[in-house]
Amino acid sequence: MADEQQLQRSTSADGIPRWKLILWGALALYAVLFLLVNSDKSDVNFVFFTVRTRLIWLILLSMALGAVLASVLPRWWRSRRRD
Repeated sequence: MADEQQLQRSTSADGIPRWKLILWGALALYAVLFLLVNSDKSDVNFVFFTVRTRLIWLILLSMALGAVLASVLPRWWRSRRRD
């Protein structure tokens, strides 16, 4: 009975543990602060043109390119080694 009451206190109404809700809330707050702090504009010099954009977009673009490369390159490397 005591274990059941402890479980009810540590979860929300929809069954998600409270620590996960707190973690997601802290992550959302961090993301908002990250956007506010990195709102300055910066020049990006590509080979043939230059773009002036906010720093946050550069960071997000770099993260997206890194994620794509991290998922594509190992698959390509494995398929290349099999041949």
